Amino acid sequence: MNVCEALDEVCRRFSERPALILPSANGERTVRYGELIDLALALCADWKGKGVQPGDRVAVLLDNSVALIASEWACLFGGFLWVALSSRWSAEEIAAVLADCRPSLFLVGRRHQALAASLPQGCRMEYVDENDPVVARSAAARPDRWPAPDQPVRIRYTSGTAGAPKGAVLTRSNYDASIETVTTVLGRLSERDVVVQVAPMTHASGAMLIPHLLVGARALLVRRFDATAFIEQVDRYGGTAAFLVPTMLVRVLEALDRPEKLASLRTIVYGGSSMPVDRLLRGLELLGPVFVQIYGLTESTWPITALAKEDHLRRPGEDTKAWHARLASCGKPTAVGELRVVAADGRDAAPGEAGEIWVRGRNTMSGYWGGTADEAGKGLDEEGWMHTGDVGVRDAEGYITIVDRLHDMIVSGGFNVYPREVEHALSTHPAVLESAVVGRPHEDWGEAVHAFVVLRPGTAATAEELIEHCGRHLAGYKKPKAVEFIESLPKNASGKVLRRVLRERLRRRA
Repeated sequence: MNVCEALDEVCRRFSERPALILPSANGERTVRYGELIDLALALCADWKGKGVQPGDRVAVLLDNSVALIASEWACLFGGFLWVALSSRWSAEEIAAVLADCRPSLFLVGRRHQALAASLPQGCRMEYVDENDPVVARSAAARPDRWPAPDQPVRIRYTSGTAGAPKGAVLTRSNYDASIETVTTVLGRLSERDVVVQVAPMTHASGAMLIPHLLVGARALLVRRFDATAFIEQVDRYGGTAAFLVPTMLVRVLEALDRPEKLASLRTIVYGGSSMPVDRLLRGLELLGPVFVQIYGLTESTWPITALAKEDHLRRPGEDTKAWHARLASCGKPTAVGELRVVAADGRDAAPGEAGEIWVRGRNTMSGYWGGTADEAGKGLDEEGWMHTGDVGVRDAEGYITIVDRLHDMIVSGGFNVYPREVEHALSTHPAVLESAVVGRPHEDWGEAVHAFVVLRPGTAATAEELIEHCGRHLAGYKKPKAVEFIESLPKNASGKVLRRVLRERLRRRA
C-alpha cells in the first residue's frame, strides 16, 4: 500500500478520532482525521481549479501547523511538487529558492506576511491562517488516480551550510520507503501514542508524523521550541515520542529539574549533527534507553543508519571505551538501501579507515532540480550512488561513525584535522555548552585550528585552559591554536552549525 492509499484508508477508518492537538494560550483544540484529509483533498482540488498541474511546484512558508500538513498531503495526492521553505531563512535565501523552483503557487502563513512582502513577486501568492485555512469543502474529492511510484512530489532544498542550496527531487516511492523504515526504527506504535512535533516539520522531524497517524495516534503541533515549555507539554499531554536535534536535546537535559516529567517519553530520535557523548550519557542516566540516533540527508531521507535503543546500552563485560565509541557512532545501515565507505582511491575502505560515505536505495533522490551539480562533487553518479560529502569510518561490527564533512576538514602543517574530533574534546570540559571548530588561514601551516566556544550559563573558562584540556585528549597538532568565546553559534533551520559563516568572519579579519 502506498502512502496515498494508506492515508486515505486510515483517515476513513479513524474519521472522528483526533489527529492533531493544537495548544495555545487560550487552551487547545483538535483536528479530526476526517477533517484533515478533507482539507488536503480540498486544497488539491482548489489548486487544480486554479490551473496548477501535476509537476508544478507549490511553495509554502508555514510553521508547524494544520496548513503545513494539509499542503504536503495535497501535493502527495495531486502530484504537485511540495517545496517547504523555512521561516528562519533570510529573504535573500527564500528568493533564491523561489527563483530556482519557479512555483505556480506560494502559500504563506499570515505571521510571515512581512517577510513574504519583501520578496520578488513572481508567482501567485496566497496568505492563510495556518491552523484555520479556509477552503471550499465541496471541493474535497479524491483524485481519479494516485501519483505513480516514480512521480516527483517534493523538492527538498539542501541546508546551504556550504553554499547556495540545491533542490533534491523526491518521488512518491521515496516517501513510501521512508515511512516504512522510520516505522521500523521507531518500533511498535499504537493509537494511544502522542508524537510531539516541536522541531520544524519542514525538515527531518516531519518524517515522524505519518507513521504515527497510520496507527491512529495523535500529534501535538508546537510552533516554536522552548526547552522548559517542551518538558511541560510532554508532561501534560503524555508525549511518547519526539525528534530533537542535538542542540535541542542538550537544552532539554539542562532544563530538566524532575526527570519524571518526561516519564511518558518512550522514544527520542536525535540527529542532524553531532551529539557529545557526555551529554548523551547524562540523558541515559536521567531518562533511560529511550534514544534513537539517525543519519540521513536532504537527498536521501532518514534513516540511512540508526543507532537503536539497545545499542545505547552498555553490554555485559564491555569496557567503557568501546561503549562510548558506539555511542559516538550513528549506528548501522538500515534495510532501506546500501552504504559504502569509499577511500580516496575509489576502493571500499577497510574497517577503521576513513572514507566518503556513498548511499543509494529507495529513499534516495532522483536528482537535483534542474540537473544542477554540486561544485564539491556531492550528488548522484552514473550508478545511482549518492556521494554524500560526509567522511565516515565503519568499525568491525558495522557501526558507522561520521568523522566530518569533506569540505570542513582542516589541513594544518600537512596533517588532517577533523573539526568534530576537536569539538568532542571541548565538549568534555564542564564549562563548554557547545563549540564549532574551523580552519583559520595561516602563512606557515596553511590552516590553524580555531575554536568558537559557547560557555554554559554561570561558568567561566579561559582560552588557555580549554587548549590545555584539548591537549589531554588530542594530538598536539589537533589542539586549537586559538579559542574565541561567543554568545551563540550561527545555525541553519535544521540546527546545523554554519561553519562557512565562521570561516568568513575569520577571513574578514585577516
